[in-house]
Amino acid sequence: ILGVFQKLISSQANEQYAFDLLRAIVMYVPQEAFMPRFKDVLQIILTKMQKKKTEKLVGLISHFFALFVGKFGPQAYFEQLNLLQNGLGLNILAHVWIPRLLFAPPTRLEAKTQIVGLTKLLCETPVLLADANAQNIWSQIVCCAVKIVASPDSHLDSLSADGDDDDVEIGYDATYSVLHFAARPARDPFPDVPDASIMLAQSLHRLCASHPGRFTPLIQKGFESDPKLGAGLESLCLRAGVSLS
Repeated sequence: ILGVFQKLISSQANEQYAFDLLRAIVMYVPQEAFMPRFKDVLQIILTKMQKKKTEKLVGLISHFFALFVGKFGPQAYFEQLNLLQNGLGLNILAHVWIPRLLFAPPTRLEAKTQIVGLTKLLCETPVLLADANAQNIWSQIVCCAVKIVASPDSHLDSLSADGDDDDVEIGYDATYSVLHFAARPARDPFPDVPDASIMLAQSLHRLCASHPGRFTPLIQKGFESDPKLGAGLESLCLRAGVSLS
């Protein structure tokens, strides 16, 4: 499978299929089965990005990392990237993942996936509070998450209750040699999260309640470039029945 992925991602025309394959592996293959080769996957991805960093590729990478963090937690994300280079996890966040979300907020199932992943980064990542630089990244993540929730283009409220989306999912034949379109809806990787925006608000509430006064200034800092997002977060918290302090 690694060879198939490497072949697909080598072509700009097929890189979408490479990440469809990766996301399927994360969703359906046990973590212990693919993690021994995950370092190789990351190396292939980063090498591709160094050669040709297109907007499409950056979008595919950020979507994949959001899914990975949502499924396995931020610690696994940082551990695997930092095996390649110390501090690489933060570097990817600051210079690839966050800028992509600020420039082109995702929609529908990708928007939900991003919110789940970003929420875990915000609330389960002590390394993001280690110093001023990391705290600045934390503030930017808040900005990204709220921007996605507040955007009418995200269509989060139109995701169906059964966990499917209207997007077409790409399928593979039994030998992984021929790609074909499968006329079935994309599957929600987080069906246990009925409303990702509520998850975000409730998680931030618990985080702020556990450390009174610590996170509110960081949240406000994240909204300095777009003060309207503060009202968006306030509206979200009201809908979730929580408050931040």
